[in-house]
Amino acid sequence: MNKIKYILLVSIFALTMSCGEDDTPQAERFGEFVVEFDNIVGTKQMSLKTAGSTDYNFENNQGQNFNLSTFRYYISKIKLSGPNGEVYEDEMKVDANAANVKGYYLIQESEPSSSEISLNNVPYGEYDKIIFTVGIEEDGVVEGAAGGVLDPAEGAWFWNWNSGYIGFGIEGASSASGDANKGFSIHIGGWKDIAPAAGETQRFFNNVKTITLNLGVNAKVSATQKPQAHIVTDALKVLGDINFQDTYGVHSPLAGKPFAENITTAFAVDHVH
Repeated sequence: MNKIKYILLVSIFALTMSCGEDDTPQAERFGEFVVEFDNIVGTKQMSLKTAGSTDYNFENNQGQNFNLSTFRYYISKIKLSGPNGEVYEDEMKVDANAANVKGYYLIQESEPSSSEISLNNVPYGEYDKIIFTVGIEEDGVVEGAAGGVLDPAEGAWFWNWNSGYIGFGIEGASSASGDANKGFSIHIGGWKDIAPAAGETQRFFNNVKTITLNLGVNAKVSATQKPQAHIVTDALKVLGDINFQDTYGVHSPLAGKPFAENITTAFAVDHVH
């Protein structure tokens, strides 16, 4: 009998220890996910010309030749999600100290290093979707003094309180431009809708856009795997059916609204490796 009791006690103890081990939560592990933006013009790789150049290397949907001297846009609020419930949200912070600003990225064709964003502290798992914002939403405007890529003194394009940041900027030249110097500038901005006074036309719009893209694969983040999503941004799709003869200076949320709608189709995942 004592032997049976002993065996039972040992079994219960072993079972208790086993359950205790199973119930111990595993420490969450984190890795890295890289997002690279590659700017194109239709089927051509983007290349910039000096402002005012008459060397036109692209053609728009109207058959008008043109070139680009500036191409830049803000990316923020990057999120990743996976088929098994994996979720990652890039940390966001606005601060006067540039070193403390987080989650805001200014992609500039003139600065190749700006095209690559490294997301750290991404939970291990598989991800098949990326979501991000093009432009600067309310929290990036109303926080007050902002440093880094949000600082006008450091090159940020900021209109005023009501209009906010220029979230997408395209500049260049075209032989068809109605401008005396054959230039054009398309500045797309605006962060809030403001109802007009009676009898007036609405001037302020929220032209910030959220983009959701399927990666096309389950990109695995682990100790040995650091996925890199290659996203192309097509300037032709942003410009749409622009006629440079009539439209060569866009500098308000109202004028930029049609182009802001085009932004929603301008991004695509090319591949993930």
